[in-house]
Amino acid sequence: MIQKVCDTDIFYEIIGQGFPVINIHGYGIDHCSMKASLEPLFADRNGFQRIYFDLPGMGRSGANPRILNSDDMLEVVMQFIDYLLPREQPFILTGLSYGGYLARGILHKMWGRVQALLLICPVVRFRRRGRQLPDFRLWERDDALVSALEPNEFETIDQFLTIQTKPVWERFKEEINPSLALADSCLMERIRDTEFSFDADSLETAFDNPALILLGRHDVAVGYKDAWKVYDNFSDATLVILGRCGHCLQMEQPDLFNAHVLAWLDQIKL
Repeated sequence: MIQKVCDTDIFYEIIGQGFPVINIHGYGIDHCSMKASLEPLFADRNGFQRIYFDLPGMGRSGANPRILNSDDMLEVVMQFIDYLLPREQPFILTGLSYGGYLARGILHKMWGRVQALLLICPVVRFRRRGRQLPDFRLWERDDALVSALEPNEFETIDQFLTIQTKPVWERFKEEINPSLALADSCLMERIRDTEFSFDADSLETAFDNPALILLGRHDVAVGYKDAWKVYDNFSDATLVILGRCGHCLQMEQPDLFNAHVLAWLDQIKL
C-alpha cells in the first residue's frame, strides 16, 4: 500500500492483527530485510500486528527533495506512525542499523508510547568518523562460492560479511541486494552523516520496558562499543554482543538471533 505523508509516498505492508509492531529498516535498503528476519518469529504468535514500510527514498517509497537530514527523516516516520495509529496508541518498536538510530529518536519524541524496543546492530553515532569500529575478521569463507561471484558482488560482501558461505550469501542476495539499486542516491547523500539536532538519549527517565540490543563483535559498519554509552538509558535491557558475525548478524548467526528475539518477545505483556 502507498500513503502520502509529508508530501512523501510511503510504501507499507501490514501483517496480522493485534498490538502494533513498527519495524524500521536500515540506510539504503528496504523493509524486506526486517520482514525476512522477523516474520518467521511471529508465525506461531498471535496478538501482534506487524507494520513494515520503506523509508523515504528507499525501496518503493518516494524521495522528497525537502528531506535534508535525519531530523526531516524522523519527522516523516513519526507522521507516518500517527497516520496508521490513533493518537497516544502505544506500540512496539524495532530498528535495524539506521533504523535503530531513528528508533531512539522516536523513543525520545514519542515518550510513553513505546512499550518494547528491539535494536539490531543500531547506529549510535550517524557520523562515521565518530564511531568506534573494530577490525574486520573473516571467520569462514567458501572459496568456491567467492570465486564464482561477480566482482561487484564480491565487493559488496568483502569486509562486510564475516561468514561468506552459500546460506549467508543466498539470504544477503535475496533480502539486501535487490533494494540497493532502488535507493535514491541524492537523498542518501543529503542525509548521510546528519545527526539529530537534539540529544535522543536525554530521556525523562530510564526506559523501563523490555528492550533488546543485539550487536556484532566484528561489525565494521557501526561497531559495538558505542552502544555501551546508551545502555544505561534502558533499565530492563539485554545487551548481547554476538561473536563470529558483523553487521548482518541475523544472517550470520540466525539461531542466536532467533533465540534472543523470541526471549524478548516472551517478556512483552500485551
